Amino acid sequence: MRNLVSAIVAIFLFGGTAAVVRGADWPQWRGPNRDGVAAAEITAWPMTLTKQWSVEVGAGHAGPLLVGERVYTLTRVGDVEVVQARKLSNGSVLWKQQYAAAAELDPVVGWHGVSPKSTPLYHNDRLYTFSIDGVVRCWNATTGQPVWERSFAKTYRKSWPLYGTSTSPMMDQDRLIVWVGGHDSGALTALDAATGKSVWTLAIDGPSYASPVIGKLAGQEQLVTFSQKFLVAVDPRSGKELWKKRFVTSYDQNCVTPLIHGDRLIYSGYEKSLFAATVNRTNAGFRLSDAWEIREHPLYMSSPVRIGEKLFALSMANGGSLIAVDLNDGTLLWQQPRFGEYAALVAVGTDLLVQTDKGQLLVIPASADRYQAARNYTVAEGKTWAHPAVAGKQILIKDQTHLTCWLVP
Repeated sequence: MRNLVSAIVAIFLFGGTAAVVRGADWPQWRGPNRDGVAAAEITAWPMTLTKQWSVEVGAGHAGPLLVGERVYTLTRVGDVEVVQARKLSNGSVLWKQQYAAAAELDPVVGWHGVSPKSTPLYHNDRLYTFSIDGVVRCWNATTGQPVWERSFAKTYRKSWPLYGTSTSPMMDQDRLIVWVGGHDSGALTALDAATGKSVWTLAIDGPSYASPVIGKLAGQEQLVTFSQKFLVAVDPRSGKELWKKRFVTSYDQNCVTPLIHGDRLIYSGYEKSLFAATVNRTNAGFRLSDAWEIREHPLYMSSPVRIGEKLFALSMANGGSLIAVDLNDGTLLWQQPRFGEYAALVAVGTDLLVQTDKGQLLVIPASADRYQAARNYTVAEGKTWAHPAVAGKQILIKDQTHLTCWLVP
């Protein structure tokens, strides 16, 4: 596949120093720790939110980032993908870059189209993006100048999976972790964050549409992720496979980012059960043992969050059911049907924030023994499939083409 990167058409330079990541920032997929937990400064929810600004940024499901006083987005406008930085105060452009990106996707993607679905990553004044056609790029986050890029078009028959690149990059110390390649042929890959050169590669099968996470399981730091047909754990420093479980879903749709809680791993997939499993160390290595299973509530595209000893998730049952589960034994505490096909879940203190796919933002007290929405805000007029960013007292909502900054007064 030929390199489709075009010349950069616009750079808007500005003064000031590099953005500093704070504990309350949202620098990557699912927040500071990739678990949907926001370190936000919100202790009370008003009757209405204050709209600070709204700007047109382009199409796509890649979530926005909020780092310091800057907002970063990856979208599609016409035939190009656009990477840009904006001021948090008013949404004005600080810098903007664009490049051509094309991918032949399975027709089932429908209206979702070829717009980017991978959420960027901010780390040490670098912004890392993963285009719909599987090209990894590194940008100077202050100026927008390109630092390096890696295309895998010559390595794999296709450098993107059936429905387009969706997995979001992750940083492990000085290494960028990405799932590269296409359907049936790809590899979990660690790149040197400074140069883009390969550090290690683990060929398993094609990439999934979920994103990797890292946590300590059975006393070992483990990188856990879905591939096209497996749930797999890897030593993040060496790339050595630690354990692997076959996990095949209809139409190869592994979309749920796993959740690590202590020695427990929460995972699910299209038309599969919702599982909690324990990772144990044995003489032969590591073994995954299921602790509990809920068959009637498979997860599809929404990833779960934990608040205290409760798990909150959107299952496929009954038109999309929002559920609360006891993390210890898998007891279903409550369920609320007809939420739709997708929702993004964020834990904010003791509250669950639910962004529906129809522009609603719900606040649900996690302590409640039944479904109870304390607040219901309208935050967009159209479809909202990109994951929101929640940091400080700001909430960034990306709808089909616009990005809106809401303030919790």
